Amino acid sequence: MTLSLESAVRSSLLTRAPLGALAAASIVLGVASPALAIGDAAPVEHRTAATSPPACDITDATVTWGFKESFRSYISGSIAKGAWEPFGGVGYETPAFTWTGGTGSYDPATGTGSIAFPGGIRFTGHGGLLDSTVQNVTLEIAPAAGRVLVDLAGVSMESALAGDDTVVTTPQVPLVTLDLAGMESAVSGDAVTLAAADAATAITEEGFAAFGNYETGTAFDPLSFTASGVCAAATPTAEPSPVVDASPAADAAEAGDGESGSSDALPVALLAAIGGALVATIGGSTAAIVASRRKQRKAPAGGGPADHADDGPAA
Repeated sequence: MTLSLESAVRSSLLTRAPLGALAAASIVLGVASPALAIGDAAPVEHRTAATSPPACDITDATVTWGFKESFRSYISGSIAKGAWEPFGGVGYETPAFTWTGGTGSYDPATGTGSIAFPGGIRFTGHGGLLDSTVQNVTLEIAPAAGRVLVDLAGVSMESALAGDDTVVTTPQVPLVTLDLAGMESAVSGDAVTLAAADAATAITEEGFAAFGNYETGTAFDPLSFTASGVCAAATPTAEPSPVVDASPAADAAEAGDGESGSSDALPVALLAAIGGALVATIGGSTAAIVASRRKQRKAPAGGGPADHADDGPAA
């Protein structure tokens, strides 16, 4: 179609065709190019992001921990002549205390969580001069590592010797570190289970500052725990399927069918028909001009040959 239009334009220039026809031809060429270029555009592909597993609610947990065996020996020995008293559901069976009824949360995606336990232990000795309570144990879980937080309450030996029996309470002190490298976790359907056996513990700087009996890094008794809970329905995390948008050419064609009547989406067949009609029009105009000039030359004229001097060479 483009070659035919170019031929028509050349013929029109030689025969001085009307400028309106040439303008119409240029419009056809200008409209055809965008329409063909749009059709060559590639589809656009998008991917849907996968969703991570939801956090789980821990509904039941149990901790078995002896606290520190040497401290228990000191309390019950001949020097302190003291005792310990579990309360709030905490049990004791040599050589460990047991906390039950723990609740909290755990996120399988990050390996982090927190489980809190009610109850505690009261340690006394030296005729009442030593009086300390460890309660509200919280397991802070993190990948390969964790901590044991406790509420510490009591009267220091210095205060007791000075006759000051004011009880000082420090909530949720990170008492010891917790080695969780061997912790096992599993999610099956909507159920989650956690377990660690004989995880090593050691007193922290915060624990030393609050408890004051052992240097930072001193080992405490190993700790074991089990936990179970319920998870929300997990969202599948398989590789998402690609979503391919409709091609821009199709979008342009749909836009052309609307009220706007945009010419950018005119079908190629319609453009060809318009071009053909314009070529025919230009050709017809050229033939008419040539025939008219031939008639003028054949018709009798009184002015002689000089009357046609400005007409130029015959077509």
